[in-house]
Amino acid sequence: MSDLQISLLIIGVLVVVGVLAYNRWQETKLRRRGEADFGSRHEDVLMRAGVAADRPETGGGARTQSGELHAPVAEALAARHAVEHTMEAADVGSPAPVSGAAAHAGPEHPGPRVLDDAVDCIVSLNCPSAVADTAILEQEEAVAFQGLARPIHWEAFDAALGGWEQPAAQKRYARIRAGMQLANRRGPATAEDIGAFFEGMQEAALALGAEIDLPDPEEALRRAQELDRLCSEVDVQVGLNVVATAGATFPGTKIRALAESAGMQFGKNGGLHRLSEGGAELFGLANLEPMPFHAETMRGLATQGVTVLLDVPRAPAAPTTFRAYVEFARKAEQSLGGTLVDDNRKPINQAALDSIAMQLEAIHKTMSARGIVAGSPVALRLFS
Repeated sequence: MSDLQISLLIIGVLVVVGVLAYNRWQETKLRRRGEADFGSRHEDVLMRAGVAADRPETGGGARTQSGELHAPVAEALAARHAVEHTMEAADVGSPAPVSGAAAHAGPEHPGPRVLDDAVDCIVSLNCPSAVADTAILEQEEAVAFQGLARPIHWEAFDAALGGWEQPAAQKRYARIRAGMQLANRRGPATAEDIGAFFEGMQEAALALGAEIDLPDPEEALRRAQELDRLCSEVDVQVGLNVVATAGATFPGTKIRALAESAGMQFGKNGGLHRLSEGGAELFGLANLEPMPFHAETMRGLATQGVTVLLDVPRAPAAPTTFRAYVEFARKAEQSLGGTLVDDNRKPINQAALDSIAMQLEAIHKTMSARGIVAGSPVALRLFS
């Protein structure tokens, strides 16, 4: 065999190896995105006084997440999405900041900090010389489009203000950090998630010429699993039902009038929602039957009952929240001419409401002890 033939053979082998490596890389990216698009967290079950039922629509009580934990399934580009609403714990809030390109499209004032040690695995980058906001944005996009299945948020340190902020237009920064959210309602971050995030941040550091400070991956995995256990413990929804008398129904027009008189709005995926002035969801109203509430279908709808819902970790942790929730449930009972009942279709009394209030207070204390206030921006990210 001549030298030319040997050389051609070696080149052919290298080409084949290169193609196989590229295909494997593409398969990994597609698999991660597939997990993001089609994965699933566990189902809700009804929990009341230690008794569970497997359909949340069947009655009132406190509902909690339960079941087997699945692989993380947040959308691959969720890192580019902002928290839906920002609010203070006492039912005051404002729209949340938007990361990435959206942050650069708005006013030139930086948004408030987003990253939190309670829920994020944070990687720091220290640049020898300050880099422009546009360079940071490029790395945000590069990391996001690697197919990571976890929300990632970026911040930069403003030396003049002495604090962290979202990168602002026409500013330069020497200290940058990014955080991957360690858990949400779909489960905890996995070792694969953490490894992929670290790999992406190492590439970003190389592109920016920055020194990188990586946390211990095993510690990050432990924190993710611990955070998920907290979610499972406190992720509770309270549902109070208003049911019609035997043989009767509530017309959709009457339900809509009740909801609108209370300042409720239709949600994108069905149902009605009462928001605070700052955009926080205080409680919701859903159909007791399988048909969701939509503005287009309310005129011809009739149902045997409705459910007033309180998403405990996402609602502001203030006594006024639960009072407003109960007051609306009582108003629904009176306006619709129905009966406020529990899971067993027994009328709700004040003792039962007091018991629920005590449970919510315990949940709020558990969350606060971990640095996560119910209804706060961190809680909204975690319980999403």
